[in-house]
Amino acid sequence: MLTLLLLACDPAATPADRSAGTAPLDLTAGDSAPPGDSADSGEGDPVDSGPADSGAPGEGSPEREDCDPELTVERAHLLEGEIARIGARCRGAGWTVAPLELPRGALWDGRELTWLTGPADAGLVTVTFTLSPEDPDTFPQTASVELSIADGYADPDNVPPDPATYTSEWGLPVIHVITSGGIRSEYGPATVYFDGTRYEAEVKIRGASSASYTKKSYTLNFGAENIDLGEWLPDKKDHLVLITPMDDNSYVRQKLAYDLWRDIADYWGEERLAPRSFFAVLYLNGSYHGLYTALDRVDEELVGELGFVRSGNLYKAVSHDANFYLKPNLHAGYEKKEGEDLSDFTDLDALVRFTGSSSTEDFLAGADQWIQLEEFMDWNLFVHFTAADDSGGKNSYLYNDPEDWMFRYAPWDFNHSFGQSWQTLRIGPDTYNDFRSTNKVFDHIQSDPETAAALWGRLRELMDDGPMATAALRERLDAYYALIDDSAARDWEAWRGAYRDYWGGVRGGSCSDCLEYEGEKQYVYDWLADREAWMRTYHPG
Repeated sequence: MLTLLLLACDPAATPADRSAGTAPLDLTAGDSAPPGDSADSGEGDPVDSGPADSGAPGEGSPEREDCDPELTVERAHLLEGEIARIGARCRGAGWTVAPLELPRGALWDGRELTWLTGPADAGLVTVTFTLSPEDPDTFPQTASVELSIADGYADPDNVPPDPATYTSEWGLPVIHVITSGGIRSEYGPATVYFDGTRYEAEVKIRGASSASYTKKSYTLNFGAENIDLGEWLPDKKDHLVLITPMDDNSYVRQKLAYDLWRDIADYWGEERLAPRSFFAVLYLNGSYHGLYTALDRVDEELVGELGFVRSGNLYKAVSHDANFYLKPNLHAGYEKKEGEDLSDFTDLDALVRFTGSSSTEDFLAGADQWIQLEEFMDWNLFVHFTAADDSGGKNSYLYNDPEDWMFRYAPWDFNHSFGQSWQTLRIGPDTYNDFRSTNKVFDHIQSDPETAAALWGRLRELMDDGPMATAALRERLDAYYALIDDSAARDWEAWRGAYRDYWGGVRGGSCSDCLEYEGEKQYVYDWLADREAWMRTYHPG
């Protein structure tokens, strides 16, 4: 049994900290009021609770020994049907300990609470202990621990959780989506519950090739009602994207990519279009559907939230024709998603005509009239470092405010990144793609010796003490897995067979290089360390 000296949830922790995986397990040792809800840290890491507040003895009274409570929790993350064990004692003399109220069916032997959880016990459960002093002049104390019990959906006797009250699972928020029929590629009606609030919304399957996955991605549309995601994402949303891990059994590639792009912008002190994300658990029509990455949709709403003009033009690059090279149809490869006239590509056509027809000298001389050049340099470094070979032109957004001309980049879709292809095939850390053939802007940047030197100098700076440093990336991964490890393992157990069947079929029957979850997690850690080392060799200072 693991001994946890438990810590009260840090009130100074920011929502961003919690979404990165730093929210601790909740313990209150002090007044007799029951503790509030808090995300928990999973199992096994010791943290110190500090002394409970026993109240000050009267003036002139002799000092009395404090209870100094210790709670031991075998596991804080449980599944319905598993046994919870909580030990409770005072390390100080002259105190007795007992549960304030036993969960239904639990037993207390004077030292340990034992509780066989049942098929209707899913949710957050706070177990509070009363610490009673023998000295009648000393105030009693309480100490509490929170257990997170996940729905045992596979149990034939399972009672589906109430979407209005089952709001979190193992430290992650739960999104409940309820439909009256199947979900299709066009929006259909849905009822959505988040953090106890009910929303009337719409849902559809999202993605192109990913629409064929067994476990699909979805887009939720809340219309004018807007969902309040509380600490997990700022601003109320009219849309929310749920990205499946069906093509990433490390469960972190998408979030790592979006966070890295934001970290790059923050490192340079720049305001950029950086979608924000958090991990969430989806329940679909009352049944567990697994772990997802919830993400901003790139649209006029996000543009406005990030400080840009909402009425600007937003183009999505949907094919590799979106490459800034000349072609008969200058805006081939793009779809216009936002703007006053969705059929008007005048500004984008002008940009491609400039990038495709200019010499490198002329391009660099006039680039600052069209684009944020350093932002495009960072885009080049971003996809180069992450080996995101499907995102150097395609799988991106361009934004422009026609009233204040300046094209900006926003990232999108990173199942092909960090050591795997979009078909989950292995991509070594020594793979090289400069993206010159898929992006004429990148070709111009690398064709000029002085600009190319500045480009690779930015890369080395980002690797030296910036967000591309191995230590920074490892810290990111550590935070993710501190939050999702149990949930990812639970998802993998549920979807392992479907994952292997699907990708084995795509590859003609073989999934021999498909790793188990723990192996894929370690693969990403190793790949990132090896990637930086190789990059330093290939791009020496």
